[in-house]
Amino acid sequence: MAPCYVALASSRAHAALLSSKSFTATISSKIVTRYEYPYLSNSATRLFSSIEGNDNASGERKSVTGPIYTADDSSTPMVTLFTKDGCTLCDKVKDVLESLKNSNGEAYSHSLQAIDITDEEHKETWYSKYKYDIPVLHMDGEYWIKHRLTEDEAIKGFQAVKEGTFSSPPGEPDAGEMERRQAARASNTICSTGNPKDNYAGNPKDN
Repeated sequence: MAPCYVALASSRAHAALLSSKSFTATISSKIVTRYEYPYLSNSATRLFSSIEGNDNASGERKSVTGPIYTADDSSTPMVTLFTKDGCTLCDKVKDVLESLKNSNGEAYSHSLQAIDITDEEHKETWYSKYKYDIPVLHMDGEYWIKHRLTEDEAIKGFQAVKEGTFSSPPGEPDAGEMERRQAARASNTICSTGNPKDNYAGNPKDN
C-alpha cells in the first residue's frame, strides 16, 4: 500500500504552504519528517527558518536564557519572556517593559527573565508549545500575552497583579497539541493514491 501523506503547517504558514507545488510530508513519530518548499512565500520561509535553532555566524549555539533585570523588591511581579536569539519582536517587548519600568519608578516595578525555547532542556515543553508564537509572556508563572505588547497592555497587566485580579486569559498557544490534532485528523481521513497533492485533506488540486 502506498504511504499516506499529510501537509501540516502552523496557521501562519498554512496559506503559503498551499501554494507550494512540491511540498510533501510523511507521517512519523515527529509528525512531519520532510518538507520541500521552493515555491513558498518569503514569509513562510522565514517562519520555518526562524524556529530551527539559535546558531550564530560561527555555527555556535547561543542561549538567551537568564535574568534580564531584577527589581530590588522581590515581592514585585516576575515577568518571563519566552524567546530565542535573534527574535526582533521579543526585543520590542523587552523595550516596552524596560521603558515602563524606567519611566514610572516603583509604580510598575517588576523583574524580567528570559527562557530560550530552543535550549535542549526546554524543547519538550516550551519549544513544543510556543515555537510558532514567540514572544510569549508569563506573569508570575501564568500565561499573559503573546506576539506583541503595548504600553497600555503592560500597565493593565501590572495593575491587575497589584489589585489581585490578574488571571490567565484564553488563547495560550500550544503548537504541539495543534499538530497532534492535525495529524490525527489527517490519518483518519486521507486515503493515499500515491500523489501527495491528491492526499492533502481539504485542499483542492492545483489547476
